[in-house]
Amino acid sequence: MVAGVVLAGLVLAAGLSGRYGMAGAVTLAAISVAWLVVNGPMEGPVLVVVARGHGLTGGDLAGLAGLGLAMFQGTRAHRARQTT
Repeated sequence: MVAGVVLAGLVLAAGLSGRYGMAGAVTLAAISVAWLVVNGPMEGPVLVVVARGHGLTGGDLAGLAGLGLAMFQGTRAHRARQTT
């Protein structure tokens, strides 16, 4: 149940992060990291083996996409802050 709530928060934060600048980017990054920690019940098959017993799963992709979007939003917010 915790994983489902965190995933819902991740989707919500991804949708709203652009409106809230740096605060939205930081929130999205934090929830993305939380997702990577709690996504065990929803991981799915291993897509890429990193080391024996460790790999990248389908569930990990949501967290990685969230981190990528957070970096993009944070960079955009930082640049906007510098120009004003």
